[in-house]
Amino acid sequence: MPTTSDHIYEIIARKLTGTISADESQMLEKWVSESHKNQIEFEDIQILWEKTGEFQIPSSIEQNAALELVHKRADIKSPKTFRLHLLYQAAAILVLAVLLAGTYNYFFSAGSSSSEYYEEVFAAIGTRTHVDLPDGSSVYLNSGSSLRFSNQFTTKDQRRIELEGEAYFDVAKDPEHPFIVQAGPIEIQALGTEFNVDAYNLDRAINVVLLEGKVAISEANRMDNKALMVLKPNEKARFNVKENTIIKEITYELERYVGWIDGKMVFMDDPIQDVMIKLENWYNVDIRLEDQKLNKYRFTGTFIDESVDEILHTFSLTSPLSYEITPAQKDSQGRYSKRIIKLKMN
Repeated sequence: MPTTSDHIYEIIARKLTGTISADESQMLEKWVSESHKNQIEFEDIQILWEKTGEFQIPSSIEQNAALELVHKRADIKSPKTFRLHLLYQAAAILVLAVLLAGTYNYFFSAGSSSSEYYEEVFAAIGTRTHVDLPDGSSVYLNSGSSLRFSNQFTTKDQRRIELEGEAYFDVAKDPEHPFIVQAGPIEIQALGTEFNVDAYNLDRAINVVLLEGKVAISEANRMDNKALMVLKPNEKARFNVKENTIIKEITYELERYVGWIDGKMVFMDDPIQDVMIKLENWYNVDIRLEDQKLNKYRFTGTFIDESVDEILHTFSLTSPLSYEITPAQKDSQGRYSKRIIKLKMN
């Protein structure tokens, strides 16, 4: 029996709710193995399903519109129809599809409207998300990133956000309520400004690039709020997490840091380690450097919608880089590992 585009979502829903048959399990396995896009979509839905647990379903949701949006983002041909004949809980898969397209995901506990709870926004792997915060600030989230903030965000003395991953902030001015982004061990404070925070690699470094306005960077939860550094437009701060040091430099190559908002992956004379980090975060792969001689090479290029294979192939034309990709492997629990990419010298 051929697996149609709409039927596969019924099968995925049954997989998540534990009602899948042996034949359907084989169909799902075949569908996942047919393309990398199918694999990524299935993995993202699994991850988000696990994160949501007992999901609260909105009173109404436009099913076809949700799926059409996620398919457009993932460059997947949309089905002509969508039918989901499962129990009410399985309808959560539609919400997951919406999440993949970059909409709000609210996690909250029962209680009165005056109770404080925290809201989270996710950008699934391979997608970028735009979020308008309650105060009018605008945020773009990069692949695999998340924001966390209180439902009382606009009523507290500080507008405080917790960031994991990378985000671009266009902050609404409100001098009486400072806007603060916590990224691991540091905080970035702004009154009204535009800046980018790259906190993907909290074990190595955090980068802050200022486009407009002014920001102050300080250690998180410091009682005296003493700033480690103040940035002006076209300045970049790099906080070394291991050494607990921070340096500043002037940069006019802003697209290098914010091009991702428009779907661009920009490299400008970048060392191989920086290339690896960007590719790992963007494509959810595990890249391993097999030959340290590649550390002396630097890479330049701008890529839009290319696959990781296409990017590495391009770099292999201008350097002695070669690579080997190991497909994702399924474990005993039916979960897929990341693809492993080994970088070597020709």
